[in-house]
Amino acid sequence: MRIGVMGLHYGHIGGMFRSAAKAANGEMVGVVEADDALYERYTKDRKVPRYRTLEEMLEKARPELVLEGITHPEKAAFVEACAAAGAHALLDKPLCRTLDDWGRIRSAVQRSGVKLSMWFTSRSHPPFIVLREAILAGELGEVVSLISTHPHKITRKTAPAWYFDPNAYTGTFHDVACHGVDQVRWLTGAECVGVHALETCKKFVEAPRLADHVQASFQLSNGSLAFLTADWLTPQDSPSFGDTRFILMGTKGSAHLRAYAGDHLLIVADGKGAYEPTLPPAQHDAFVEDMVAALARGEEHFISTSDVLGVSRACLMAQESAKRGGGFLRIE
Repeated sequence: MRIGVMGLHYGHIGGMFRSAAKAANGEMVGVVEADDALYERYTKDRKVPRYRTLEEMLEKARPELVLEGITHPEKAAFVEACAAAGAHALLDKPLCRTLDDWGRIRSAVQRSGVKLSMWFTSRSHPPFIVLREAILAGELGEVVSLISTHPHKITRKTAPAWYFDPNAYTGTFHDVACHGVDQVRWLTGAECVGVHALETCKKFVEAPRLADHVQASFQLSNGSLAFLTADWLTPQDSPSFGDTRFILMGTKGSAHLRAYAGDHLLIVADGKGAYEPTLPPAQHDAFVEDMVAALARGEEHFISTSDVLGVSRACLMAQESAKRGGGFLRIE
C-alpha cells in the first residue's frame, strides 16, 4: 500500500513513521514537511520524495494511506482533503480542535467511505493487553467502575506556543485523556453517553493561561461509570513523561495497573486470589502494518473510524462541560 506523511513536527509522528517504514506491506511514497532539518532527519535512511503541500502529494504520489503529524486546527481540512482523494488516514491524537471540526470530519468520512484510525498507544502496551485478556476471560466479572489518570510534563519553554492559544489548542483533556477514553471504550465495549467535568489552573497561571488539571466523570451505555483525569503537572525531574495509573473494579475482581513509568499489573479475582501476570512485549512497531493489512482486506483497523469519532466526541463534550462549570451533558 502506498503511504504518505503530512507533517513531521508534532506528537507521536516519530513512532508512526518508524512503524510505517517497517511495514513490509507498505511503500513510503511522499512526505510534506517545510522544515528541512526535520525532513532530512526522518528520511536519512530512506529516499522518500518531498512535496510542498498535501494536495500536491495526494495528486502526484497518490498515497492510499496518509499519516499526519500536524497541529490541531489543521486536522479537519487534512481529513477532508484525504477523503476527497479517497485516501485513508492514520491520525495522531487528538482528532481535531472543536465540535464543529468534529462534524466536518464525520461528514467527510461518511461521504467518501474512507477509514480513519488513531495512534492510541495503550492498546499495544503490555499491561493493557493483559488486562483486556483477563476481562474477556471473565476473571473480573462485569466491569462496574474504571479510573484512569493521565499526568504529563510540560513547560512554557518546551511546549509549542500554540498550546497556550485557545484558538489553536484543543484543550488538555482532549489532548491527553483521549487515551483514557479509548481505554474505557475498548475494555468495556460500551459508549460514553453522559459526562460532567471540572478544570482548574494552578501551575500555568500567568497569561496566556492553560488549564493544567481536568477531571471528568462518564456514564457508560452499559451502566458502568468511569472517572478520568488529565494534567500537565508531572515534575520536570521525573524520568518519564508521566506515571499513568488505571484501576478497574468488577463484580468478581479488580485490577490495578501502572504504565509508562514502569509497567505493572495486579489482578485480584474470585477463584484465583491476587496475582501479577507476566507481561508480553509491546506491539507498537506492527501498528501500521496491521492497519495496511486490514485495509487491504476491506476491513477496519482494530482501532476503527467509529472508535476515533467516539473518543473525540466524548472528550470534546467533557471539555464543554468543564467550560460550563461542570454541568452534566448527554453525549449522543
